[in-house]
Amino acid sequence: MKVKKLKGVIPVLITPLNKNKSIDVIALKELCNYYEREQKISGVWILGTGAEDMCLSFKQRLLVAETTTEAFSNNVIKLIGCSFFSPKESIEYIQNISSLEFDAYHAMPYHPKVSLKQILSWYNLLADNCDKPLWAYTSGNWAQRMGPNFIAEVKKIPNIVGVKYSSSNTVDVQGAIELQDDDFQVITAVVKTLYSSLCLGVSAATTVEASAFYPEISNIFELFKSGDFDSAYNAQKHLNNSLLNYPSPAAKDNFLRIAELKYLLSIQGICKEYVTEFYRELNENEKSDILNWYKQNLHERRTN
Repeated sequence: MKVKKLKGVIPVLITPLNKNKSIDVIALKELCNYYEREQKISGVWILGTGAEDMCLSFKQRLLVAETTTEAFSNNVIKLIGCSFFSPKESIEYIQNISSLEFDAYHAMPYHPKVSLKQILSWYNLLADNCDKPLWAYTSGNWAQRMGPNFIAEVKKIPNIVGVKYSSSNTVDVQGAIELQDDDFQVITAVVKTLYSSLCLGVSAATTVEASAFYPEISNIFELFKSGDFDSAYNAQKHLNNSLLNYPSPAAKDNFLRIAELKYLLSIQGICKEYVTEFYRELNENEKSDILNWYKQNLHERRTN
């Protein structure tokens, strides 16, 4: 089976919601169109952590998968998450979406106390039940630390074709990247260390921050690809300062910055600000702070 390789910035697709917490299908379709037509993305990470996947119901995730696979053309590589707490539910979900047109599944083990031995067993189980290629998905925020030695074991599993390696530990990232070959791809997921990951040899990276900062993140890729390493490095520093300085009050409660990112998108008319019930939305003072930051930073810079 010929597996498509990811290149460039692969956005983690957020899940637009209505005020009643139902999926905003119209906004979701418009978001897909925005990414493909305006941002010219080559691939998309659907139903990842930044999509609040663990907070969506089985039916809601089916609706997201159905909507996005119809909205994106075959020019966009589509990877869809099948990460449920219950392995049986993951397998049932895989069976329910197998007829849709997409390129691969991805799976994050949302069990921080389960051993690496059991996580490896879980990946074997999912890979055996996937009719399409499967990507592993790591993060020390949601599961045990998965070092390069563990990824080497994951790589041996038939039908696993890559790993989204989310770590700010540069040594671990290097070790994971060194496992790349024609049959196994490593992409990174910490946007603040994108430049260093490019230096280490990645050809793609995915991040939920691309929902609001796609032009800035893509610019780092394009400058690096052109050989203008100094400008790419300076663009990375500028992005990091932007990410460090923009207000993120709800993240203290939510852990994820999803409320802030959705509000930034709502300012631009891309989607509504609502998040799943597990998280809180911004209050009016917090919205005002982010709106002022947006006008002084993103909006002013993009229109000049």
